[in-house]
Amino acid sequence: MIITDKFVFLHFPKTGGLFVAAALKKVHERINQRQRMNLPLCRELLLPNLKRIGGARVTNVHGTWEQIPDEFRDRPVISCIRNPFDRYISTYEFRNWIEPKPDNLVKILAQYPAFPELSFKQYLEFINVFDINSRTGHELLKVDIGMITYAFIQFFFKDPMRTIETMDEGYLGSEQHRCDMAGVKFLRTENLNQELYDLLLEFGYEERDISFIIDEPRVNATPQRKGKNDWERYYDRELYELVKHKERLILKLFPEYNK
Repeated sequence: MIITDKFVFLHFPKTGGLFVAAALKKVHERINQRQRMNLPLCRELLLPNLKRIGGARVTNVHGTWEQIPDEFRDRPVISCIRNPFDRYISTYEFRNWIEPKPDNLVKILAQYPAFPELSFKQYLEFINVFDINSRTGHELLKVDIGMITYAFIQFFFKDPMRTIETMDEGYLGSEQHRCDMAGVKFLRTENLNQELYDLLLEFGYEERDISFIIDEPRVNATPQRKGKNDWERYYDRELYELVKHKERLILKLFPEYNK
């Protein structure tokens, strides 16, 4: 989470958040080099990792809306969103899922003897069964949703656990989620340089301090896919429809990805 004088930035994983955080720090360093008084605020908060219910409270940079300190709640909130089909590939190739909780390992190996060597199809099955259950507790879910939807609710809803515990198919078909979501402006990962630049202009930053963003290289891109936009080759019709179903809430909120 990045706190500035003008807004709060929430780093939703695998959407370009490291790039945004690094760019914001660089912008404020440039401003600070010119101004020795009344320096603008740009602070990164490390907050408890809420990734897993009942898990260790390890701190990280991925703060949620619910974790924004009260004194900054009056500021606009910014984050990034990524095509869910592409985001699944990024998490698959990034391979931070290959070290599951020890109590799940026996069940995982029974299902996938070659784990962690999984095909993309196997990964989609794994991440949306074993991993999502370890994060939520299976009994909490009354509806079939995917990992991205679960994480999105956790990050951007005002009362995420209440939503997860009560959500059913009727909820997903209604517009109630728009009331339950916090107000967040999303930058699209696929056009992140330009959209971040335009946003900072809107907030009153000077062009001389932010012009570098347009050509700034991305940060922490998955090595196998750096600079590529090839997500479609990973999917057959069955896998595409699977993700389309599981992430139907995301696709409803961001219909440009529902193609």
